[in-house]
Amino acid sequence: MRGSYYVIVEGPIGVGKTTLVKRLAQRLPCRTAYEIFEENPFLSDFYQDRGRFAFQTEMFFLLSRFRQQEAFAQAELFQPYAVSDYLFQKSHLFARHTLTEHEFALFDEMFRILSRTVPTPDLVIYLHAPLDTILERIARRGRPYEADMDPKYMADLCKAYDDLFAAYDDSPLVSVDTTDLDFATSDEAVDKMLRILHERPAQRVHIGGRAPTLFT
Repeated sequence: MRGSYYVIVEGPIGVGKTTLVKRLAQRLPCRTAYEIFEENPFLSDFYQDRGRFAFQTEMFFLLSRFRQQEAFAQAELFQPYAVSDYLFQKSHLFARHTLTEHEFALFDEMFRILSRTVPTPDLVIYLHAPLDTILERIARRGRPYEADMDPKYMADLCKAYDDLFAAYDDSPLVSVDTTDLDFATSDEAVDKMLRILHERPAQRVHIGGRAPTLFT
């Protein structure tokens, strides 16, 4: 990506992705891309009625992420690092999780066409935590459209993320258990991530307590 070292921070809802990217951006010479989920007009309705609004929600996210990643890759900004708080493949993960068989077949065809031109990251940082920790963080941040978050939906989503990264081999992967890491307030936690970025690992690395099955 224009000579930049491209880093993706990923993980389930509420695990701390955007917070970490913002903290890294304060410490690194980098350009950033944040997921613009507030602009999705279907998201609030989706959390109320997933079956009815899933396809509209996922298609909006897919096209929005594609346009943003395309612009991000082409930007003439020569920074040593480029950091984003989402992996393009998350569109596929969520769609597989929420769409019907026929809806997903159509979505999958569109995803495969668009993904051909999306840049591959040099490093992926996978943040995860136990379900109760994630639900507590979601409740604490108080977003209205997340107020009725279904624990079963979140449990399935966390499992889908573990499955995604168990098979992911496009880039080196760093797994981070964030149960006891607070990127918003802890400089030490951010320092750990900065050391990883400076080392530029060429293989899978795990940090923290619980390692997902892909590391065990």
